[in-house]
Amino acid sequence: MRATIRSSKVLVWILGILFLGGMESRSAGPAGIRGVVSSQQEGKMEGVLVSAKRDGSSITVSVATDSQGRFEFPANRLAPGDYGLKIRATGYDLENPSVVKVEAGKTAQADLKLIKTKNLAAQMTAADWFLSNPDIKTKLIDDLKFGQNCVGCHSLTPVMTSKYSLQAWPAIFKRMFQYDSSSLFEPGQVRVPMSHPYQTVRDDASYDDLGKFIASINLSSRPNGTHPFPLKTMPRYKGRGTKVVVTEFAVPRRESQPHDVAVDSDGMVWYNDHGNQYIGRLNPKTGEVKEWLVPGVDAKDAKGDASGRPRFDLRQENTSGPLWFGNVTVDRKTETLTKGKGFLRADGMVWNVKSSPQADGDPKILEVTRTDPKTGEVKRFPGPNRPMRFYGEEIDSQGNFYGASLQYGVVGVLNGKNGEWAFVPTPTPDSGPRRTALDKQDRFWYAEYYAGAIGMFDPKKWEAKEWMLHPYSLPYGIGVDKNGEAWAAGQGDDSLYRLNPATGQVTIYPKGALMYGQSRHLFVDNSTSPVTIWIGQDHMAAITRIEPLD
Repeated sequence: MRATIRSSKVLVWILGILFLGGMESRSAGPAGIRGVVSSQQEGKMEGVLVSAKRDGSSITVSVATDSQGRFEFPANRLAPGDYGLKIRATGYDLENPSVVKVEAGKTAQADLKLIKTKNLAAQMTAADWFLSNPDIKTKLIDDLKFGQNCVGCHSLTPVMTSKYSLQAWPAIFKRMFQYDSSSLFEPGQVRVPMSHPYQTVRDDASYDDLGKFIASINLSSRPNGTHPFPLKTMPRYKGRGTKVVVTEFAVPRRESQPHDVAVDSDGMVWYNDHGNQYIGRLNPKTGEVKEWLVPGVDAKDAKGDASGRPRFDLRQENTSGPLWFGNVTVDRKTETLTKGKGFLRADGMVWNVKSSPQADGDPKILEVTRTDPKTGEVKRFPGPNRPMRFYGEEIDSQGNFYGASLQYGVVGVLNGKNGEWAFVPTPTPDSGPRRTALDKQDRFWYAEYYAGAIGMFDPKKWEAKEWMLHPYSLPYGIGVDKNGEAWAAGQGDDSLYRLNPATGQVTIYPKGALMYGQSRHLFVDNSTSPVTIWIGQDHMAAITRIEPLD
């Protein structure tokens, strides 16, 4: 590996939703429901998400309106029946919610009128709050004292619409900082599957400082019960970004938290559970969900821990190969789960990273191990001689290790031949590299959470590149498809980003109709054309399929 580091930055700055061309035609086949969305304020509205859910169904299908306000649901996505229609367009409500009857061989017409909402705050994403007051992102995301505790996993809206005063916040923080990230917030209650596994109590001065800030921006800050700044919202989707079909599949067990998903060669969608030791499978053709407890775990003990991320041996596109959830493998024919050594990486080996406890102020990678599954031989690599923790990691086909450090803004590289470590800073300092992916060229991709960007390290050129998305996007999960395009799921703005690295073009799609869903890893299904993106909606007990139409 070369000793010098050369970083280049490819800027694709998006302050609005990017229009990237493409025809305005809708789906080529017949429509099940079609209509036009309009409002008195805007006339015909582009980028409105229209959702249809049949009575008694667990499946919601959504499409977006084009520049003329038109929307169409493909007929093959809507079985005959009565469908309730909803919309998602921040700042607006549906004037007259209605039920539309879908009949075989016929197209139902449903023109929708929108009115200005009376409760804008309830519809706002984290990105909307950041746009309204940039100090919110600075204090709650960029300030690492608190940035990894709440906003990265939970909605800002309950905090921003609260009425707690300065005096109340320290006690609230002391309690809530002990909640694990898998805790669920629902009106009137917080479900806490487990206490936080690490000591996160702060000194009183830290609680006071944060309490002062939140009390200055929530609804307690002014006598008239409004926020002390104007509420602003991100622009809606445009152009190519409206050419998409989004399907959300509800998981029956409400406390289920689909964290990560993987689609096998039979089209079945497998998921793990963030707050419970279950492994689940969704049949997207029927919506049927089946779940199994992790081997050795009783139902009474299932809460409080996560099952491992679903991974196929060697590479994620090896969808007919063995499927693993951590050290648990699934026999898909017999539907049996057994424990083993873990999934094979791209070099055919099993790798593990041992780190110091997360609560340590000076985190360390203690060692990295590589196990030969045929001989059982274990190679141990000492960790680097510096503080380090990796949020995501990949192994290339040559047996080299790559880690993305959210805390330190670097890519860590372990040479699998000589055991030497090297660290490559991202072009934007403290960019927050988070989840990761490896492409067919052994290039290491990562979502830059703090910077709002997609990053890539090319080991052959020893070069780090960066493509900027929206600064408030908070990209978390990432994947690379068969065409070489990169996809990233934005936690901040509930959007899906599509990057063409060759041209730098970025397309932004809606991630779904659900509010407050938290997407982690995403899965690229390369068996379809165009490719399909799958995301688990952590905290909302749902799995989302996103199908771009080109």
